[in-house]
Amino acid sequence: MGLYIATVLGYSAGILAVGALFVHYLRAGLDSSQAEIVDPKPTTKF
Repeated sequence: MGLYIATVLGYSAGILAVGALFVHYLRAGLDSSQAEIVDPKPTTKF
């Protein structure tokens, strides 16, 4: 029974960790306010 509980808690912790990393990537990695620093708007007009 102890092995079952350890396995369930381990998998749950792993899934929560992957979910937290995914949410962190979506919130910080795709921050649109920093997009102009990386790729500024062109200054020439056509």
